[in-house]
Amino acid sequence: MNWEDRTADYYIQRMLRQWNFGDLATEMQVERAYRKLAGDLIVRFTQSVKFKKGTLRLKYLTAALRHEMTLRRESFRQKMNEELGADVVKKIVIL
Repeated sequence: MNWEDRTADYYIQRMLRQWNFGDLATEMQVERAYRKLAGDLIVRFTQSVKFKKGTLRLKYLTAALRHEMTLRRESFRQKMNEELGADVVKKIVIL
């Protein structure tokens, strides 16, 4: 990556890592990737998104959506990691 391709987001994440806020930067990336991949409708029915130590915890407002995401969590985990460019999300817990 040359310096022209770097965005403000790149520099903010780099600064957060230098100040030992790397976990916060990763959490923000995971939440952004979730919102992008899940889509507007699913995000509207998502009560909370929390990421810590490789585990993504998703809490949904409806039982039907909880069930659907439970069935699709492994494929969704793979898509999340593809979007993030690394094996960041180790496990998804549906609440």
